[in-house]
Amino acid sequence: MKKMVRGAGFEPATPTVSKLAPTLTRYRSEVQSLHHAPAPAALALTATPLSAGLALKIHVAQCKTHGKCLLAEVSAQYRQCHPTLAGFGDAVTLEVAIARLLEAKKAANLRPVYLKSLAGYLARFAKGREGRAVDTVTTAEVEEFVGQFKNPNSRATWMNRVSTLFAFAVRRDYLAKNPCDRLERVTIDRVAPFVLAPGQAQALLTLAPSVLRPYVILGLFVGVRPAELLKLTWAQVCLETKTLTVSEAKTRRRRIVPLHAKAVALLAACPLRTGKLSPSNSTVRRFKRTASRALGLKGWPSDLLRHTAASYLLALHGDAGKVATMLGNSSSVLLSHYHQPVKEAECAEFWRVKVES
Repeated sequence: MKKMVRGAGFEPATPTVSKLAPTLTRYRSEVQSLHHAPAPAALALTATPLSAGLALKIHVAQCKTHGKCLLAEVSAQYRQCHPTLAGFGDAVTLEVAIARLLEAKKAANLRPVYLKSLAGYLARFAKGREGRAVDTVTTAEVEEFVGQFKNPNSRATWMNRVSTLFAFAVRRDYLAKNPCDRLERVTIDRVAPFVLAPGQAQALLTLAPSVLRPYVILGLFVGVRPAELLKLTWAQVCLETKTLTVSEAKTRRRRIVPLHAKAVALLAACPLRTGKLSPSNSTVRRFKRTASRALGLKGWPSDLLRHTAASYLLALHGDAGKVATMLGNSSSVLLSHYHQPVKEAECAEFWRVKVES
């Protein structure tokens, strides 16, 4: 018999999964039969020396050949049969897995806003099953959960967030496979972006109170992202050099944005040019609801100001690369998601918009 112990670890004699196939098949069969076995018998089986020895052989063989652990798979089969029982493998609960995931994401320097959002999604998913072992959650359960969201965008977002949890669990060897991998991917229909007509842009600028005017100006004529606008201060605007410095950008890279003469003139006319450029997000949301009604819109379209700026800047410059650099993204994203063709006369009218008292 070849020696299995050396020092504090195990040294297998180059086993292969094919050699262990009969044993593994029998072991899996025993585990699957637990579905019909009484709980005490199930627990007794896990405590036998044979089970422990086979588990070790399976673990060593699979790690040597495929880099994955069949023990995790067999352990999951057992806990799926008896999810409330302990005593087989090192089960990690959903609650613990979520906490460790958030700790890992925080250590990886993910932004607080993302961590808060992810925590909210996963807390809702885990509600009522926080104590379940993470490897007992099935594809069918995940599918049923995400299926309650009828909007394709929402469903895709939920699948992404839940898959993030299980992908982390796989990386940490809490389970063998991500149950989300077997879900059908959601296809999202990309609709053309909505942009304001020159008359609507004029009306919006006139409607904006002085406290919100810098937000509207930089969104409408420069195309700054809404999340970036909320973080900007007047110290980042230089009217002399006609530039805006976006230091907390989505890409985490500082971006120097050239300001069109229209934006410079409108910003120079703002009465207060100190402190934050934008009021609170709740104030911005209230203004958007009011403006939507005034403009005859059913709601505030996603990235309305940014898409409007992108379309008119592209019509003005005729250079997708230049405009994409100003917006902080790629030419392909600009042309596929942001751009809406505008006529030459409309472009000229848009850049003549002014604040009316």
